[in-house]
Amino acid sequence: MKNISLLATLGTSTLLVACSSSPEMMVDGESMLDAKTVYTQTNLHPDVARKRLFSINYQQDGLIPRCSEVELVDVNSSQLLFNYEGQRYQYVFHKASGDFDTNLKKYFGTRCDDSALQDLSEIDRKGLKNGQVYEGMSKKGVTLAIGFPPQHVTPSLESNVWRYWNSRFNTFLVNFDENGKVESIKE
Repeated sequence: MKNISLLATLGTSTLLVACSSSPEMMVDGESMLDAKTVYTQTNLHPDVARKRLFSINYQQDGLIPRCSEVELVDVNSSQLLFNYEGQRYQYVFHKASGDFDTNLKKYFGTRCDDSALQDLSEIDRKGLKNGQVYEGMSKKGVTLAIGFPPQHVTPSLESNVWRYWNSRFNTFLVNFDENGKVESIKE
């Protein structure tokens, strides 16, 4: 009898811990998990062969365009699973990305707001379309085209130097001038 009681207590404790560590994913008072269908807020660059993305925002070979409709499958404190065009992708959380819930909200939302594109220049639009950074792009254009720089190496978007990773071992810098336009991209 004690074993059954202990198992029930452990099971309840495990369930409570699991629930408390799951991201809330609330946007504008609406749960993205309830919506099931959400939209990418920036271009995403997955590893197409492995069907995987990382919260560190590695700039892999794939491109899931901004405002793409994705179906959420499952989420816990270490990953988000979603479907895009018949393929299942895994969005893996890395602790250096800051808070998982906050990180997810940068990349996924319950709607896609095209008003964000109104002020973009032609070079910003080209970068967004191609998922690339080009000289002359604005900071907003860069975040829409390739996502946000990893928070642990670029803690402020006010900085004029943003560091991104192509892989675990290769980084590149996006340097902005005093007007917030890309001045150079250095490997």
